[in-house]
Amino acid sequence: MISCGIDIGGTFVKILATSEEGKVLRNQKIKTPYHLSSSKFLDFLADIINNFKKELKTKNIVIGVGVAGDTDNKKGILRFAPNIPWPNLRIAEGLTKRTNCNCFVSNDANMAAFGVYKKELKEKYKNILVFTLGTGIGGGIIIEGKLYQGSTGTAGEFGHIKIGDAKTGNLCGCGARGCLESFIGTNTLKKLTVQEVKKNPKSILAQLVKEEGFSVKLLSDAASKKDKFALSLWDYFGTYLGYAVTDLILIFNPEVVVFSGGVAGGAKYFMPALLKILKTQKIKEPFRNIKLLVSKTKDVGALGAALYALSVNNEK
Repeated sequence: MISCGIDIGGTFVKILATSEEGKVLRNQKIKTPYHLSSSKFLDFLADIINNFKKELKTKNIVIGVGVAGDTDNKKGILRFAPNIPWPNLRIAEGLTKRTNCNCFVSNDANMAAFGVYKKELKEKYKNILVFTLGTGIGGGIIIEGKLYQGSTGTAGEFGHIKIGDAKTGNLCGCGARGCLESFIGTNTLKKLTVQEVKKNPKSILAQLVKEEGFSVKLLSDAASKKDKFALSLWDYFGTYLGYAVTDLILIFNPEVVVFSGGVAGGAKYFMPALLKILKTQKIKEPFRNIKLLVSKTKDVGALGAALYALSVNNEK
């Protein structure tokens, strides 16, 4: 059987088709088409899936979807998403109707966690936390080898842990204040970078932004050239991420914490600050042998969604 995995993020939609062994057969990446209505968006996804079916000459396909928002994993509905404009989107029902394929839906970070656990860590570890670092900040939880989604499918909303004042803290895309995402999501990183460029237009960072435009990779490039602001921004990022990671290690006591997503590429620059926070803890045991890893698997969310669809379909 072939599985189609879809990762719907705040910036990109990634779609791939895999074999049952996880070999990628087709791969596509598109900017998230905010201009489309919810119905047209489902048409758009279905057209790609149906084209995959034709190209691969098969009708035997299942679909897994990871979406950056609060999802009902039982009914396949996106209930709410801070960075995606289609609330109450009935994804499973809509795609099944348009493709005649079984469709399973969960939060995108859950799918990244499933992909990391199955493909990257090869089920070696059984208790894992996965952070997805990008436009939004997501989380996935593996407990004793099982993906934990909670009673309503909402487990793992790491980005909305309150690390600032709930009344006066940064305003998050979800509408609340003080969320982790409002401190270290890429929209905030971009905002802080633009402010710095205006203050110091002759800095290395300013020159790179002028030549290339903002990107997270650019922040890493600037840091590699010893730009003071870029280095301080990564230190800020690692510090605030460290607060959340510390709390979650104390709660879940995992063996491994894995960072994935576009911002994880800057781990070389944010990890020292994160480790500094972990080392300040007075309860030592949960941190003594913790492994902090950066996912190396390309499109791990889409791949995880494909593997999740196969797993759930086979259980039925």
